[in-house]
Amino acid sequence: MSRFGTVAAGLALAALFAGTAIAQEIPNMVGTWKGSTRAVIIGSNPYRVAESNGPNLPPNLIEFTYSITKQEDNRFVGTSGAGKFGETLIGAINPDGKSGIMIDDDGQYQFTLRDTDTIDMCYWHSNLTSKVVSCWQLKRSK
Repeated sequence: MSRFGTVAAGLALAALFAGTAIAQEIPNMVGTWKGSTRAVIIGSNPYRVAESNGPNLPPNLIEFTYSITKQEDNRFVGTSGAGKFGETLIGAINPDGKSGIMIDDDGQYQFTLRDTDTIDMCYWHSNLTSKVVSCWQLKRSK
């Protein structure tokens, strides 16, 4: 192998390891996160009562709390809820360390970590009796 080939191979290997190191940085999700949201709904659900048939745009904000109690590598568990209603929550962070997915008892989430204490989140579910879509921001309580 020529000297140029050896240098090129070394740089390629270094880039591979650098990319792996960046992908392995896993943010800490443990803590209490809160945020308020409005939703688009069809049908009633535990958090909102539909005022009419078809799509509803309820004006009221509902504050949700997410308590992440345990995390191992990119996987985490906890609870979510508002008022007297609570659900089990499980999730995972993508290898990019900036986004991920979660599910609760009846729906799914996609999220992006804006910074160590801010999450941009969207939630949706679709079942026989109701549909919900909502996006909002969560802040970690300090």
